[in-house]
Amino acid sequence: MFRNFFRSQRAGVAVISALSLPGAVTATGGAIDFGRVVQLHDQIQDAADDATLSTIAVNSAAYKAGVSMNADGTISGGSTKAVTGFTAGYTPPGDVSNVTTTATVTKTGTVMTANMTIKATYKTYILGLIGIDTVPITVTSTSTATVPPYIDFYLLLDNTPSMGVGATTADINTMVSNTPDQCAFACHEGDKPGTDYYAKAKSLGVTTRIDVVRKATQDLMTTATSTETLSNQYRMAIYDFGAAADAINQTAPTAYKVSSLTANLSQSSSDAGTIDLMTIPYQNYNSDRQSNFISMLSSMNTNISASGDGASSANPQKVLFFVSDGTNDGYDCGYTNGNSCRRITPIDITTCTALKARGVRIAVLYTTYLPLPTNSFYNSWVAKYVSPSSQIASQMQSCASPGLYFEVSPSQGISTAMTALFKRIVSVVRINA
Repeated sequence: MFRNFFRSQRAGVAVISALSLPGAVTATGGAIDFGRVVQLHDQIQDAADDATLSTIAVNSAAYKAGVSMNADGTISGGSTKAVTGFTAGYTPPGDVSNVTTTATVTKTGTVMTANMTIKATYKTYILGLIGIDTVPITVTSTSTATVPPYIDFYLLLDNTPSMGVGATTADINTMVSNTPDQCAFACHEGDKPGTDYYAKAKSLGVTTRIDVVRKATQDLMTTATSTETLSNQYRMAIYDFGAAADAINQTAPTAYKVSSLTANLSQSSSDAGTIDLMTIPYQNYNSDRQSNFISMLSSMNTNISASGDGASSANPQKVLFFVSDGTNDGYDCGYTNGNSCRRITPIDITTCTALKARGVRIAVLYTTYLPLPTNSFYNSWVAKYVSPSSQIASQMQSCASPGLYFEVSPSQGISTAMTALFKRIVSVVRINA
């Protein structure tokens, strides 16, 4: 009886084992084959990503072809390059077959996109025992490259008499200590050749704001030259407020062209070296109304044509690069603040808004108006806009396009700030996997 009982138990176990065997095989085989599929997928993905990235990498044939296109569409030869790149970078192992590759490489605006899809078949190991002989594998890869934009820069540099103030507190103190009326301004007066405060600043080794702006502008040309990735990618035009106050229209002045729009940045640098403080024929000429920002910005609005998308040299983006201490002092009989037809205020942003509405980006570098406690004009008309309200800084920032505003004291580095602004403008250049 006992012998029969145990024989019956062994038979039951055998039956249970037989019934559970397919499940065990499926589970084990599934784990092994699933792990292999993941491994193969990752290998194919890496090869596909390498192929799409290299297809539109800077200086690749497809990249150059895309840059030269003046319209959206398929980039000639791009898909062939992508497929060839994948084939060269991936050799299927013995358990992978039926590998098919399709690719498209296109340009839309300033963005080039390489898309690739790879399909393959994996021959299973263990799962084949239960009738699952193959598993499909599908991989997609997309890489994009932003075409370095063609940009026309229009520099408007404030060279009015207020830019003759010392660049640093030390420079200001030197001027104040060495002038009988404790004047911090290096006034450039035509009726006192060689004896005006401009000449005194030079003899004392004082650096003025305009000196720093001039050097910073030349440094900017060097940065632009080293940053270019395309031939003639950047063009520069330089304007200031005029070399001589008595040679400009006082009621409606226009920006004076220092250097015409050109891709010859070496020439632009040379022209920038001629920028100097505006001369006045004599002290208090035209009630010192030489900083008419409204007229100057309106003039630049006329000089700068509509902005393009920057995708080609024929359709460049447009950027106004405005460097100033931000204090308007101009002829304006429609506005009164105690002086007849004289407007002394922070910058009016009306024209800034009009420029931005036309697609022109505005980069503003505000050269901080340092306190001049010994100067009666500053105390009467400017101090209230500097502290505690900071209206000058606030208005200059409102004039700028988002992210394109810097406030910097000359002693902190105008050149560094101009370079940082430039790099921020062109920072859209990148490749993303």
